[in-house]
Amino acid sequence: MKVKDDDHVKIDAVIFDLDGTLLDTERLSDEAMLYVLFGLSKENTQHADDLLLPWELKSSILGLRGSEWSPMVLEYFKEYGYRGKSCGDLISPEQLWARWECRLNELCSDVTACAGARELVVSLAKRNIPMAIATSSQRHAVEIKRKNHSEIFDRIKVIVTGDDDALSRGKPSPDIYLLAADRLGVRPERCLVFEDAMNGVLSASNAGCQVIAVPDLRMDTHDFHDRAKLVLSSLEDFVGEDFGIYL
Repeated sequence: MKVKDDDHVKIDAVIFDLDGTLLDTERLSDEAMLYVLFGLSKENTQHADDLLLPWELKSSILGLRGSEWSPMVLEYFKEYGYRGKSCGDLISPEQLWARWECRLNELCSDVTACAGARELVVSLAKRNIPMAIATSSQRHAVEIKRKNHSEIFDRIKVIVTGDDDALSRGKPSPDIYLLAADRLGVRPERCLVFEDAMNGVLSASNAGCQVIAVPDLRMDTHDFHDRAKLVLSSLEDFVGEDFGIYL
C-alpha cells in the first residue's frame, strides 16, 4: 500500500512498540494467560491454536497495560469460558496479571524477533537515526525479553515502559509517545512510530506522531487506514524513502 501523501513532515526519530512489533511475544502472551486460567500448555494440548485467545478478546486488549486488560479477560471468560472449560471467581485481576507475567517471563527467555525487526533497527542505527521503544510492558519484563536481542536493544537508548513513574495513563492515551519523543529530544510530529495494535496506533496518532501500522494478520486492516500513514504486513516491507529515510 502507498503511503498517504498528505502532511509530509521530515522524520528525525523512530519509536517502536515492543510486543508484536519488535518481538514476537503475542502468542506467548496468550499461552501464558491460558496456562494461568485453565492450566493449558503445549504439553496438554494437541494444536497450536489451542493456545490462542479468542480473537474478539485478543483484539480488544492489544496494547493495554495489565491493570487494564486483566479485568476484561476475567469478565470475558466468566461469561464464555474456553473450549468447554469454565473460569470461576477464584482469581482476582491483580492475581491474573501477576501470575500471567510470571509465566510469560518463563516463556520469553527464548522469544524471537519479528520479521525484519533486527535488520530495520541496524539500518536505522547506521544512519544515526535516534530510536526509542514505547511499551505497555513493565520494566523488569523488558529486561527479560531483551536478553537474546542485543543487536536490537543496544542500538535503542530510550525505553519507556508502562510502569514508568512519569506515566499516569496507558495506551490509547498519547502520554507514552509524548514522553518517548520528549526523551529523544524530538517533536512528536517528527517521530515515526511502528505499532501492531489499534490502541497503540491511536496513542501515537493522538500524540501527533506519524504512524505505520503492522497489525496481526488476523486483524481487519481497514480500521487502521484512518489513523496510520501506512499499513504493512511486516517490517520487512518498510521503504524508508517514503519518509525521507534512505536505508
